[in-house]
Amino acid sequence: MIEKSCNAPMTENDRFHFVTILSVAVLSFGGCGRTVVTAPAKSSGPPRLTELTPAQQMQKERADAARGELFSKLMEKLQVSLVEAGPAGAIDVCQQAAPQMAQEVSRDGLRIGRTSFQLRNPKNQPPEWASEFVRLKTREPVFVGLPGEKFGALFPIKLLDQCTMCHGQPAQIGDEVHAAIRKRYPEDVATGFAPGDLRGYFWVEVD
Repeated sequence: MIEKSCNAPMTENDRFHFVTILSVAVLSFGGCGRTVVTAPAKSSGPPRLTELTPAQQMQKERADAARGELFSKLMEKLQVSLVEAGPAGAIDVCQQAAPQMAQEVSRDGLRIGRTSFQLRNPKNQPPEWASEFVRLKTREPVFVGLPGEKFGALFPIKLLDQCTMCHGQPAQIGDEVHAAIRKRYPEDVATGFAPGDLRGYFWVEVD
């Protein structure tokens, strides 16, 4: 289920606390002016932007709005599903409704999706430009310039207490939920999380 300044990304051995899938924090990311870039340590991906041009600032605002729109749609659907069908029903939302919602939000030269370093749905692989940041479990929101004056944004998601019903330690997950996960995602590796852990990301591309 589903989460300032840009610091250098941390290594895989670091433990982070992030913003959540059901409580996306308000971002404040300053800046217009010339574009200054700095590459993340040991990264083979595109360098992240530390300052944005006016055009990039507009792209960033569109990306942030799209993230908020998808979050709102998912939260509303998940809350209804939890009440009506319980945690096992929420898995259906993530499998069926979430991709459709992402398609609805992806319009007018904007594309959005979800990804993680521990995937439940193998179709949610990160875009190539985001893969290194995801692998390194990057802590902060990431903004990058892409070819053709496109813009990429990566927004971290963290886990709330209620998300452990589907993504927590195996002993915390009920038998019905385990069965639903095995049925839909036989190669699932998206368990073992605790509240406050990084669960994954929203990624956004803006033309």
